[in-house]
Amino acid sequence: MKKIFLLVGLPLVFIFCIFIFIILKLTKTDSFKNGEIKIFCWGQYISDGTDGSLNVLETFEKEENIKVAAFNTFDSCEQMYAKLKNKNSNYDIIFTSDYMVKRLIDENLIQKIDTNKLKNYKNIMESCKGSTWGFDRYNMYSVPYSWGHVGIVYNKKLIESLTGKDAKSVVTGLDALWDKRLKQEILMFIGSRDSFSIAQKVLGNSINTTNEKNIHKAAKILRNQKKLIQAYVMDEMFDKMENGEAAISLAYSGDIIKMMENNKDLRYCFPKEGTNVFIDTVCIPKNAKNVNNALKFIDFLCEDYIAKANAEFSSYSTPNKAAWELLDDNIKNNKIAYPDKETLKKCEAHLPLPKNLNELIENLWANIRT
Repeated sequence: MKKIFLLVGLPLVFIFCIFIFIILKLTKTDSFKNGEIKIFCWGQYISDGTDGSLNVLETFEKEENIKVAAFNTFDSCEQMYAKLKNKNSNYDIIFTSDYMVKRLIDENLIQKIDTNKLKNYKNIMESCKGSTWGFDRYNMYSVPYSWGHVGIVYNKKLIESLTGKDAKSVVTGLDALWDKRLKQEILMFIGSRDSFSIAQKVLGNSINTTNEKNIHKAAKILRNQKKLIQAYVMDEMFDKMENGEAAISLAYSGDIIKMMENNKDLRYCFPKEGTNVFIDTVCIPKNAKNVNNALKFIDFLCEDYIAKANAEFSSYSTPNKAAWELLDDNIKNNKIAYPDKETLKKCEAHLPLPKNLNELIENLWANIRT
């Protein structure tokens, strides 16, 4: 009997296993019958299902039968740009900021978006579109995803311990990031454009200056600041600030809100020098292989309940009017997320710089950080 089982039973078991494998394979393929999409995004920017939030990517897969075949993250627009320039890049969707959109248009790295195919595009506020801010003149290459401003987050207890002064009197503006008393307790943005913009504000210049002397002056004070810096960061600032490992950092408004929720000693400062506002957008790379699926994803992001979920998860301000109307009043009234008009008057938006100045800034920044 044992011999009969070995001769007959084992082959049958093997055949059965092969059959099950084929069924599972076919089922998996069928569940994403509309193909796939590959996404390149900032970290902690799309609601992922944690802490009871909506898992946006899973919801998209279920509703559209499109597989999210890749979801990779980056720390800065410059890092994203370098990846996109690589001929082997194969993303269908990228997220990027206002000033980078114009650069990507000029270098033919992104393609036009047919907004007629986006039934939810009507939800996007005109005040947040590229035509309003000048980075996408005819709203042809980008769809706004979120907006915010650059501010300062600081640890009240650490600041007072290090300086012996009331924290509010120490941190009044961007010059606090050059305070020698805070040596090795300061975090700075890793991105070149953001860091140079902050330096220009400290110098009293526009963040969009095209004067090369101003750019070199900004590089000089950033170089002097280096010895005070603990680290150049992006997403790493969350752990460092929330765990009390650093005393002060530049941060985007949405990130500041999230960090303050996780550490009661953290405070917010709107810089006395003023700062920059930004519009973050979704674009389709020129070499995208799944353009129709990319359009479906963008339209999906513009749905009111999806935009609301992403705004609540990221704590960034939504450019989606239908989503904003769904938000709780405590969010709508949060002055970090939605500053009043008088505060916004002190802000500038990044405008595209000429190619030679972009290269100058990037080369100077690389030299500073090495």
